Amino acid sequence: MPFANPPEPAYSQDDWDLMQAAYDKAAATLLMQSGTNEEAQIIAETVMTAFNRGNRSVNSLAALAVITAINSHPAVTGTDAEPEKRYA
Repeated sequence: MPFANPPEPAYSQDDWDLMQAAYDKAAATLLMQSGTNEEAQIIAETVMTAFNRGNRSVNSLAALAVITAINSHPAVTGTDAEPEKRYA
């Protein structure tokens, strides 16, 4: 999902470039193609929301978007893993 600067921008081109870089990094981490699917929307919204709250780190924005996308995905419940086996 590319970020495009609207005609009367609220963001500078540098801001859009930073958000796009964070989006691209998150999408690559999740091994997904840019598009109109649900994960793409979650990543874009997370990046923009965190950016609007003052986060200007590409790595931080991407990491937050990855975590949010994973936690938002219905197939990820966090309980699928078997308990760790310990031996005496």
